Formats: sequence, C-alpha cells, structure tokens
Amino acid sequence: MKIKLSIILSILIFVNGCANSENINGFWSGSMEMNGKTIDISIDLISKDKFFSSYDLMLLEQPISNLTIKNGNISFSIILDVEVVFNGTISGKEITGTATINGGPPNMNIIFSVTKQTEKPVKPYSVESITIKSNDVSLSAEIYTPHTKGQHPAIVLLHGSSTNLKSDYIFDADFFAKLGFEVLIFDKRGNGKSTGNYYASSYDDLITDAIVCLETMNKRESVNKYKIGLWGFSQGAMLLPKIVSKTSIPKFLIAKSPEIISVTDAAAFSDSLRILNSGGSELNGQIVAESHRIVEKMIIEGKSFIEVETFIQQNAQQNNFMNQTGLYGNINIDKNEFNGFYWQGRKEHFISLWESINIPTLVLFGDRDSFVNAEKNISILKSLNNENFEIKLFPNANHNLKKSFNPTIDTEFDWPRIIEGYSEYVEKWIKSEIEK
Repeated sequence: MKIKLSIILSILIFVNGCANSENINGFWSGSMEMNGKTIDISIDLISKDKFFSSYDLMLLEQPISNLTIKNGNISFSIILDVEVVFNGTISGKEITGTATINGGPPNMNIIFSVTKQTEKPVKPYSVESITIKSNDVSLSAEIYTPHTKGQHPAIVLLHGSSTNLKSDYIFDADFFAKLGFEVLIFDKRGNGKSTGNYYASSYDDLITDAIVCLETMNKRESVNKYKIGLWGFSQGAMLLPKIVSKTSIPKFLIAKSPEIISVTDAAAFSDSLRILNSGGSELNGQIVAESHRIVEKMIIEGKSFIEVETFIQQNAQQNNFMNQTGLYGNINIDKNEFNGFYWQGRKEHFISLWESINIPTLVLFGDRDSFVNAEKNISILKSLNNENFEIKLFPNANHNLKKSFNPTIDTEFDWPRIIEGYSEYVEKWIKSEIEK
C-alpha cells in the first residue's frame, strides 16, 4: 500500500510540475513602472537559457538567474549594474508583481506586469557563431545576417574598456541587423570565450583584433565590400582613428562617446568629477587631475612599475581623497599588466589621428557624460575643420547615451532609458551613407 501511495504521489507531483511548466513556458511581454514612468520589458521563458529584455533600457537577452516557480508565484533576478530581483504572481496568462534593487533605497516602488504572447517575435536575421584567429588569440564571435537576399552592408562593433562581452552589444547588433546590415560582435580577447590576456594586451593588440574582424567581413560573399563600417563605444571609439590609419576596409565610422585626446585626459576628467560630486573641493579635483598627468609623464619617461606604484601609494597617503579614484592607495601593479593598455596606453595621444580621418564619421556625445569631457572633445573636433565629421550632442545623456537622472538638478525621476532621438539619428545618418 505504501509503495502504491508513493507512486501516486510521484505521479501527482510530476503532473503538477508539468502543468506549472506548461503554464509558465513562453514569451511574456509588458511593462515596468516606477513613479509614473514606464519602460517596456519582456521575459523569454521558452529558450533553454532564460532571458530578460528591454528596448527602452537598451538591453536584449540579458540572462535570468535564480528562477523559482512555486505555488503560482515566480521569482528571478537579473544583473545590470546591480542585481534586480523580481517577485510576481502567475494568474493564467498574466504575471504581475514587484521588483527591488539590491542595495537600493527601501522606498522604491517598482511594479511590473507581463502577458503571455501566442508566439515569440521572429527576428529578421540569423545569428552564426564563429571563431576568428588573431595571431595567437582566438576570438569568439557572432555574425548577424539579415534574411533579405543579395549583398548587405556590414559593420563591426568595438567594445568599451569594461563592457567586453559580445552579449553586451546584442542591442546594437539587433539595431543594425534590422537596418539590413551584417553585424559582427565578439568577446574581447581574454574575456568570455575568447583566449588571451586582456589587461596584458596593448592597444595595438586590440587594433589587430578589430582589423581581423574587418577582414573576416570583407571576405564574406554576402557582404558588400564597399559598404563596411566600424562602430565603437568609449575605448573602441577612441581607437577608431588609429584603426583606419592601418586598414582601408572601413568606409564609414560611428564613434559613440570617444575620448579625443588621451586616456589620461579621460581619467583626469572622470576622477576629478567624482571628487567634486562627492563634496570635494576644486583644489582636490585639480590635484586628482594633476596626479594622472604625473603618472603619464612617469610612464613616458620609462619609469618602472614599482616607481609608478610607489608614487601612487605615497600620493594617496598625502591626499586621502585619492582613494576614491583609480589611483588609490593600496594599489598593487602587476608587472605584466604594466606593459598593457591600462598603463602604457597613457602614452598614446589621438588628436592628430582624428585630424587625418578621410571617411565619413559620425561622432556622438552626451552632455552629462561622466567619463569623457564632451564639451572639450567637441570643441577640439570642430577646431580640426575636418569635413568628414558629423558631430551630435544629446542633452541629458550619459556616457552610454541613456537618459541621465540627477536628483540634485532633475525634478522628475526617469529610467536610464535610451536617449530620445538616438536611434532615429543614427538610422538616418547611416542610411544616407550606404545609399551614396
């Protein structure tokens, strides 16, 4: 009798599990709202890997973790800059609930609601996984190919210094693929599934990787070789002029939030701004900027990693606020990484390379960028009188060209959504270039 009862219970548990699975499996879309401001969201519970997406937040196919479904309730989390935890109730074809940000203010009231769709939206492109050899490194890449017939224009996407995975650029790849481009994204060397040592790599190594990716696209029969471009964000945008000085493949460039002068200037600006925003004095901000310039000078003069490390440590002892910057007191510089881009890259200056660009180039900035001095960079670019440049500054936009919310000056909250007009502006510009 006990055996039969055990079998019956097992069957009931199995059936109940299948019912819950069937109920939740699917593609769900809806919205998330806080303080009257709404953004789109979708939850893909069909795929083997579960994903969260929001076009408003410029996020596509971000992995869902800690998924739990029990007694009509669902919970899961996603990692953005912070962990966001969702808790909801399943009611037929609708899930409603709340979201909390780990470490965020306790009074945040975020609600969400999604509805199960009859089918998952079909993408107008396919995605192919490939491996690209770049000297002794293997780059894990994906190529997005539109379903339209004939040859396509193409674009290679280059990373920022800390967003190094191809998954960080799914939104951008999707955007260009839907415009009819073949798009190549890849894990930066030493990241994701790509081999190599990222921090021991030089800018020339990263440039070599970009060029082999361009060559890969240039060899594809489905690509129009006269309509291949490069898109770069932050570090990738900064390197664009040096890349096109070494290859003739790109016929246009899109630079999103580039540093025009040097990485030292970017570090001096961003760290000084951080000190000022935290209540530090203007003098403290000047000391921070000057500290970065001293480090650059030491590296140019050939000082050792120990000498640079000693200066940074002693400087932070004298000026405690330096511990809020990239030149903090307990820093330990790795000998191999000292030869990489993070330190040796401070010797590189780019203005003359920007001046030499001879192909159409769209340069995009946000006026609330906290990593590069947009106003200064725009002024320099305009002074070069290069007719190939089109420069666009987006008001209230941050480094990633998302809407910036600053409670000290903004009277109304909003999400860090894609800045208004960005997609339309880029689409209009790039279409005009490939139609020439």
